[in-house]
Amino acid sequence: MKSIFFLISLVFFICNAVASPDLDNYQDIEGVRLYSDHLKKNLFYLTPSVPVLGKGVDNLPDFSLEIYRYLGRKGTGDSGKFWVKGVLNIGIQRERGKQLIKKIKKKLSKKYNIKYPKLRSMPVSRTNGQLLFADQGIKWSQGSRWSGKRITVPLDSFMSEILWDAVNAGQTLISVEMEEILSGVRKNKDNKWEDAQVHFSSTLPVEFDIKVHPSLFFKTDLGGRMVRGYTGIDIFCFDFLENLDENLYSKVVEVAIPTPGKPLVESVTFRKDSACRTRIKFKLAKDLDIGYKVRIARIFLDGRSQTGPWTMRKGEAMLDITDYKDGSDDQQPEDPKTEE
Repeated sequence: MKSIFFLISLVFFICNAVASPDLDNYQDIEGVRLYSDHLKKNLFYLTPSVPVLGKGVDNLPDFSLEIYRYLGRKGTGDSGKFWVKGVLNIGIQRERGKQLIKKIKKKLSKKYNIKYPKLRSMPVSRTNGQLLFADQGIKWSQGSRWSGKRITVPLDSFMSEILWDAVNAGQTLISVEMEEILSGVRKNKDNKWEDAQVHFSSTLPVEFDIKVHPSLFFKTDLGGRMVRGYTGIDIFCFDFLENLDENLYSKVVEVAIPTPGKPLVESVTFRKDSACRTRIKFKLAKDLDIGYKVRIARIFLDGRSQTGPWTMRKGEAMLDITDYKDGSDDQQPEDPKTEE
């Protein structure tokens, strides 16, 4: 019994001796706020770095606006069908360089006479984010530090048209706002440590300038017709972006092109973490008037799979294989999806 009581006391002591940031004791060094540990004099906690716009290919800013339009035709059996969809992407960087960390440690040693200073990331109990654009706000939250590096927002027809028109008018400024709740301790009236929190807010403005970066803006007509000389097919899948089926794990698309002897079959797989657009390339140019066959397999989270029949397509160099549900084309934008 005594041993059990000793073990419980030891666990209680260890839990209360766990290092935590002292929220009433901090220094600002090199533009970074550091909170001192409430027990260890040489331990400090770095507040989250302010988000900046990432860099993409060829050192271009990491954002894009993609608009897709579809108009049905008699030849494809959906004459009169029309919809517009958009995808907004913003890449974010929050890493701190090694040189900055060295400067902070050096100042802690010299200015504050701290021997062998140690730095840790500030504990974050919750992150609240908001994307503001075109008088619209989309919010999301998670119970930890926000670790995503990309925000992807599906846009309905209304928001797609508004953003595209605003971009072409040179009037678009998008901002990403984040509020992170930092955890630590403070002394209460009885001079005892108790859990406490502080809020850390940041704003990232993103200017969508189509004149400066025209290659980051796309407007594609999926119903476009290309008769001869094509070497591949662009395939689109918005199921995961718009969360049309929460039980869906992946979609496998097979495309069979008639060739002498045996059809040439190529396949591509879409998942939650994949892009909504991909391309199947063929070694030889084909003639769209000949037509091609498409087969789609759906794999679900519980392990089930459904494979559809082969269907003929003709005159389409762009293929949308999304399973649209009733009214899905008119839904409001969903919460942003973030990628690690």
